[in-house]
Amino acid sequence: MQRHVWLQPVIARPMVRWCYADKLAQKGSNMMLQLNEPALHAGVVTDNGERMLDFYTRVLGLKSVGEVSFPELGVVHKLRCGHSLLKLLVLDQPATSNNPRGGFSSATGYRYLCMSIMNLDEVVDACRKDGCDIPVAVKEIRPGVKAAMIEDPDNNAIELMQMD
Repeated sequence: MQRHVWLQPVIARPMVRWCYADKLAQKGSNMMLQLNEPALHAGVVTDNGERMLDFYTRVLGLKSVGEVSFPELGVVHKLRCGHSLLKLLVLDQPATSNNPRGGFSSATGYRYLCMSIMNLDEVVDACRKDGCDIPVAVKEIRPGVKAAMIEDPDNNAIELMQMD
C-alpha cells in the first residue's frame, strides 16, 4: 500500500513577506493590489483528471476543499496548499493543444509552480516511488537552501524548496 506523504508548507516565512507587503501599502508605496488574503492561487488545466487529482491529493497530500462545475467546460477541483489554492480544471472535452514539452525553461510564460516545504527529501522520494519525473534532483542551491524540480502526470513543473 502506498504511503501518503504530506507536504509541510512553511507558513512563517511567507507570512513575514505578506506582512512586509502590507506595511509597504500602508506607507503609500506604489503597490496597487489590495489583497483579500495572503495567497496566490494557481490554475492547472487538464484532461487527465483522475491521475492529476490522485497525484496532488494522494502523493503530495493537498486537501480537496470543494469543486465547481462549469457546464460545457469542466469541473474545477479546489486543492488547498497552505493559504493558497491549486485549482485543477478537469475539462469535459480534450484540449486542442498541450503544454509545451522540454522542461520549465523551454518556453516563456507561466511555466512552473513553487512550493516552500519542510520535508523536501521525503516528498521527492515519494514522487520518485510513484513514477514521477524528477528533472532536477535534490541539491543545495545556496547555503541552507535545497531545491528539486518534479513534474506532475501532465509534465507540469513544480519547484520544491526547503530552507533550513
